[in-house]
Amino acid sequence: MPTETPSSRYSPVDTRVEERVATTAVPKVKDAAADNEDGYITKMKHFLTTATLANSSKTKPSKNCNYSCTLLFILGFVLSLFLTIFIWFTDLYTNELYKRLTIQNGSLLYDSWKEPPVRPLMCVYVFNYTNVNEYMNGMHEKLKVQEVGPYCYRETLYRVNITDHKNGSQTFNEMKVQEYAYDVSNGTDNDMITVPDIPYISAIALTIDENFIIRNAMTSFLNHVSNFPFVTVSVYDFCFGYQDGVIRTLAAMAKLANKPIPFEKFGLLIKRIGVNPDRLTVINGLDNLNQMGQVIQLNGKSMLHPWSTDECNSVGGSDGMFFPRLKVQQGETIQLFHKDSCRKLPMTFRSKEKIKNGVIGHRYSLAIDSFNNSVPENSCYCTSKPCMPDGIFDMGKCSTRSPVVVSRAHFLHSDPSLLDAVEGLNPDPKKHEFLWLIDPILGITMETQMRIQLNIQVRNPHGYGSLSKIPDNTILPFTWLEIKTGDVSPKLSMLLFHLTFTVHWLQTFLMCLSLVGLLGTSFCLMRMLNRRLSNNIVIISNEIQLKDRHTEKIPIC
Repeated sequence: MPTETPSSRYSPVDTRVEERVATTAVPKVKDAAADNEDGYITKMKHFLTTATLANSSKTKPSKNCNYSCTLLFILGFVLSLFLTIFIWFTDLYTNELYKRLTIQNGSLLYDSWKEPPVRPLMCVYVFNYTNVNEYMNGMHEKLKVQEVGPYCYRETLYRVNITDHKNGSQTFNEMKVQEYAYDVSNGTDNDMITVPDIPYISAIALTIDENFIIRNAMTSFLNHVSNFPFVTVSVYDFCFGYQDGVIRTLAAMAKLANKPIPFEKFGLLIKRIGVNPDRLTVINGLDNLNQMGQVIQLNGKSMLHPWSTDECNSVGGSDGMFFPRLKVQQGETIQLFHKDSCRKLPMTFRSKEKIKNGVIGHRYSLAIDSFNNSVPENSCYCTSKPCMPDGIFDMGKCSTRSPVVVSRAHFLHSDPSLLDAVEGLNPDPKKHEFLWLIDPILGITMETQMRIQLNIQVRNPHGYGSLSKIPDNTILPFTWLEIKTGDVSPKLSMLLFHLTFTVHWLQTFLMCLSLVGLLGTSFCLMRMLNRRLSNNIVIISNEIQLKDRHTEKIPIC
């Protein structure tokens, strides 16, 4: 009977179990190493997958957002750059604005230019001669005058028969309507005054260059009609026309000589009634804004011929409503065209003045030497020898060879000898200065105090008639005119306010806005570019590191 070994007798597990254990032990060690390697690979795959998904989930919306934002910032940068150049470095903004303020048909100022809303006040101050009988009889040595008035008229201006030209100019006639202003006048236009007989003195002056027979015949006719160089008329007749024996005689003699009648009746303001036959051509400002309102032709001529030089004969200067705004802003000398004198009047800058709504105006006055023939630039206006004394302008060559001469009121800034001819003149700059107030932004007239005196020069070298009792070349004042405008219209005042302040503030705001926009968009674009560049560098470096780790951890078989 076989014997049992202890191992076989007492072991609860047979050899098959040990073999199974032995056989499974080696595979367990092998599976652990494999599990470690497979786990690392799995983690690497999971990390890469997670990183890729996270990166893709984050970068896709970010790229779309960055693209849109970049496009918007680029557009903002371009607009800001364009606005900055437009506002800071060009005059396009100002020019486009002021093109709406020209005097061409359809502009904002055209209606105001065609029918100015402001009615100027034209006041007539008359020198009433109080001792003519005593002087003519030799009882008094000097003529005495007494200033009477003012006799004021409200004047309404219309520009009619307007012709628009393709070269940026307009031609028109002026029509004026007067209405007596009782509220600001001192007296009525029915007052009687004694003044020099302008037609009689003018007729004697016209015979100077004629031969002896014609002079005698002319003097005989005139002495038959009137033998007194002064006339007493009403203020209304003196201003708007009267007819006497001298005027009728001159008309008859003109017809016999087959010459045009000089005037059917004489009146100080007769040319200001109704439509003036003179046609003015001015620049409308469309092509040259700075020259808006400048006169370039009178009756179709750019060159007149009464004076000795082309410079003095050339038509130019302002029509009185607009002046070159750049010259006004810089305080340069400007010129006013006075068509009745066929010349330009220079005006010089005096000061700046604050007026309504805080608008600043530039005050100009007539140049002190405007009527001084001793000044070289005025020598062209000396048409007879000897020249007129300083302060006197002879406008006879411009009209009908009349001996009417122009000066400042009360001979202000004139040769002192002019004050010796008559008694009663008292020049005062505060009362008699020629002043103009101009808006420097638009160059438009805001206020005027145009004061001009009219005088007649006695020209009787041959001593004919009763006029011989007055010394030859004596200058007799008979009136001075003041054309003034007060406050500008409310519409124009508001326009000047907006041009002075609102437009300036708006332009300043746009300048600041354009600069801030340019700097802001430039800064944002630079930040976005730097951020994108940094993100790209980070992504590239991460990918490089991942590749390096994968290469190090995975054993090469």
